[in-house]
Amino acid sequence: MMRLVNECFFPAEKLANCLFTLSRESYTFGSPWTQEQFKADICNEQSGYLVLEDTEILAYLCYHQFLDEMEIFNFAIAQKEQRKGYGHFLLENLNQIALTEQIKRIILEVRMSNQAAQKLYLKNGFDVINRRADYYVKPTEDALVMTKKVRPEKKNERIDIRN
Repeated sequence: MMRLVNECFFPAEKLANCLFTLSRESYTFGSPWTQEQFKADICNEQSGYLVLEDTEILAYLCYHQFLDEMEIFNFAIAQKEQRKGYGHFLLENLNQIALTEQIKRIILEVRMSNQAAQKLYLKNGFDVINRRADYYVKPTEDALVMTKKVRPEKKNERIDIRN
């Protein structure tokens, strides 16, 4: 039975190991983070993880929340599970969290060569706002900076979706 959970459902060490393995196998150039970096981030109170699991972890999305912004830091889907709508599902859930938390925008960086991820983000309301030269290493590559406005920016407006 597939379910969406957050990082609180796993011991940090085990989750770090699972996410590192999935990341290493899913990213074209290997995991952008080490297992130790995953563990440290899981324990960071500004970090949040959405984890899609069945008998094993199928996909995850890592984000950080700063005041009224969220940034997607890491996002991977197991290769055999790609193109099944899981990326859209995780982004939709992140958007709902962002609305609840009064977030104004979500930001991310994506490799210039990662056309599949760019298409996913564009389909989910993100726009390209900038380019960062030589942002990635191993191999060196530019990044596109993308952002999505979560809600209209009106003075003193607060949205409560809990009702």
